[in-house]
Amino acid sequence: MEACNTWIAIVFILVAGTVPNIKAECEDYSPCTCGQNAEGNLFINCIDVLPTDIQAAFSRTTAPDIYSLVLILPASGGDIPADLLSGKRALLIDIIGPSKDSFQLIMDPGAFRSSSSYTMQLVISKCNLVQLDFSFLRGFSRLEELRLDSVSNIKPIENLPPLTNLVGLAIDNSQGFEALTGFPAIAFSRLNHLYLFNDELNDVVTGIILNAFVSSSSANTLEVLTLSKNLITQVPQQVTALPSILNFALSNNNITLITTGALSLVAPSKVYLNNISLDAIEADAFQGDYSYAEIDLTNNNLVSFDSLNPNMLCLHTKLNLRVPKSLDPFSCDCGLAWLIRDNPNLLKATNGGTCANTTRFEDLNPGGYLECAVF
Repeated sequence: MEACNTWIAIVFILVAGTVPNIKAECEDYSPCTCGQNAEGNLFINCIDVLPTDIQAAFSRTTAPDIYSLVLILPASGGDIPADLLSGKRALLIDIIGPSKDSFQLIMDPGAFRSSSSYTMQLVISKCNLVQLDFSFLRGFSRLEELRLDSVSNIKPIENLPPLTNLVGLAIDNSQGFEALTGFPAIAFSRLNHLYLFNDELNDVVTGIILNAFVSSSSANTLEVLTLSKNLITQVPQQVTALPSILNFALSNNNITLITTGALSLVAPSKVYLNNISLDAIEADAFQGDYSYAEIDLTNNNLVSFDSLNPNMLCLHTKLNLRVPKSLDPFSCDCGLAWLIRDNPNLLKATNGGTCANTTRFEDLNPGGYLECAVF
């Protein structure tokens, strides 16, 4: 039951505050269990229950709508049949297999047809998707969040049907992206956030995915893009063609150099570049309105600050600069003159900047930079 409660918690995090109460009384859903919260919402949890037994449980119960359905499928398998819910509907659905490698999820195209105009969130976890026909999502007109977590053989997602109401897509801890030849960005009309975390994405696959978004209607609606903990070695050039990006995360990749113009974003709010083995940033790498941006450069190999300039920072910008103890702090030479001597009012924008002699940026004497050239 602990595992079940964990997944229910995830569901609440994703859509809390956006769904209505669905009041009903618990009935006999055995071998599944029924729970109810203070608002009267029904939570049906089916742990190690065969799909045919799940279908039988719903066929004898009367509540037309339930709030949350969690299916933890048995290792013995069993295809998910048509009309699994016997005409009933579930607002939030979690489908969890026993192994992302060995458990092949097979689902009838009509498995959740009765809930297609009702379900707002779907999560699929710990399954091999090699035989999954994503046409089971056809007609899911209300679906807002789709998450694939710890799955393998992701290629069938190329055939995702139109999901015009989807605002969030998350694919985490998953494998098989190297087989992709395209990505179904055209299926989304107004995607707002895309999370691709710890998916072993390389530069080529990342380009395939983002190219699909650049040429889709979501190019103008995508605000959050997370590509953290992958195998990316350069800032994807496509990000500059996504004008609505507010939050952009490349943390925990291996990007040693950020080139000029690579981070030309219209008006970002947060840019995460921490832990990417960053050695250098070329001049004018950051372009656009960074007036209210928070830029995280912690845990990198940077020892120079001269590529950042007052055109990038302003009174409201926040720059996190802490480096690991194993690395050398910043070389506080003339490359810092523009900040310490010419723009001391911007020091509040930096967080964690320390020189090689352990002096903090804010404690440096502007008079020590009088002989430096004017930037």
